[in-house]
Amino acid sequence: MTANASLKIDTERLSAARFAHAYSHAHCQQDSKHESCAWYHGSWQFLRLLDLVSTPDVHAMHFDTQLKKIAGDSSFKNILVSGSADSGLVKTIHEALMSRQAEITLTVIDICETPLKICEQYADKAGLQITTLKQNILEGLPEAAFDAIFTHSFMGYFDDAARQHLLRQWARSLRPGGRLITVQRIRENYADDVVRFNDLEINAFVARAKDLVRQSDFADFSEFDVVGMAKKFAERFRNFPVRSAEQLQSMFETAGFKLATFERQATHGAEGLTGPSVPNAAGFYMIAAERV
Repeated sequence: MTANASLKIDTERLSAARFAHAYSHAHCQQDSKHESCAWYHGSWQFLRLLDLVSTPDVHAMHFDTQLKKIAGDSSFKNILVSGSADSGLVKTIHEALMSRQAEITLTVIDICETPLKICEQYADKAGLQITTLKQNILEGLPEAAFDAIFTHSFMGYFDDAARQHLLRQWARSLRPGGRLITVQRIRENYADDVVRFNDLEINAFVARAKDLVRQSDFADFSEFDVVGMAKKFAERFRNFPVRSAEQLQSMFETAGFKLATFERQATHGAEGLTGPSVPNAAGFYMIAAERV
């Protein structure tokens, strides 16, 4: 982008970002320390507008490929979206399966009300019926209730023990032959127990946000401190590493899945500018797993 070029802002996404920011500060989930997740859900869609976070759009080819298989198979009717920072996966599934909309039942589960409301808002505008569940997924779901589960970079929010429990819950809630479609980053031999931005990455992330806001039509962001949101996001973000492809593959198989697709894709975006980074040759894995 040249110095004089202007960053074009998607007006539909900007409207969703405004809504999420307002809604999150009144309704976001509080953790055991009574801290709200509004810093995350209130900023996510602004950061998405600036391409500062990894979303399902980055891995659209993988989701499109898997959805084409489901679109041609009438046995796939009940679909779960597990964890949703925004309405991106709901939109992707809806558009891919629009010809079968009358027979598809779409459910979204998340521990926080804000992303569920964002998905409901999208569904209302799109003329789509969805069911939302405000629930910790580790508490379980009805057995064999779904034909397919879609999620994106969700397993990183659970440590190794909880991650194995998550996979068992997913497996339990799928019928035999049902599919789990996801994407997960591998951080090979990551030394620490928690993934976070280091000081240099925080500074780079904030500088990039500042530059992108400057390149955009300032009127789009004038009432929001997007740079401040980026700083708080980078300072507070925490994740748990998946340290090897072999570890992840074993977890799926132990939980009762057969891997149909397990393919590496290079890490998206400049290191340190789109998330906490480490020297990482493994990148993201595109995953489609069948319930045995």
